[in-house]
Amino acid sequence: MHFSMGTEYAIHGLLYLALKDQGEVVYVRDIARAQNVSETYLAKVFQQLARSGLVISYRGAKGGFALAQPPERITMRRIIEATEGSSPLFNCLQSRRDCKLGDDCEIRKVMNRVEKMMLEILDKTSLVDILDSFRGHEEEVGWLTKLLAERNERVTSVQK
Repeated sequence: MHFSMGTEYAIHGLLYLALKDQGEVVYVRDIARAQNVSETYLAKVFQQLARSGLVISYRGAKGGFALAQPPERITMRRIIEATEGSSPLFNCLQSRRDCKLGDDCEIRKVMNRVEKMMLEILDKTSLVDILDSFRGHEEEVGWLTKLLAERNERVTSVQK
């Protein structure tokens, strides 16, 4: 199984937005620079995310993107489906030819179970879960290091 580079860009881009204040509009250019990725390609990915309702696209001089929902409501499954689609992972060619097993096929059963388990995990994992997993590893995260530090400062100052 292989997810496209667009999925990776989407996940990292959404993590970037999740570290900003709720509703803050961010330029794709800034996200691309922070991640050292192609701005043109990232803009296309963000248009997919906008069509899927994960981000809001703002046009004009102050245009950019913001999360459409709180980061705890954006799951890995929704991100992957926005970039990869929601087609089943396994489509048996034999079932479209002369195979009569149908749902009794052990190959199909195994593949469907694996897909179901994967989707359950992706459904339970939000952007906040990913960000929380970085705590204590800020230096290893690279491009997120500065953003994580800024977020921690904002949270600390609000709690005081």
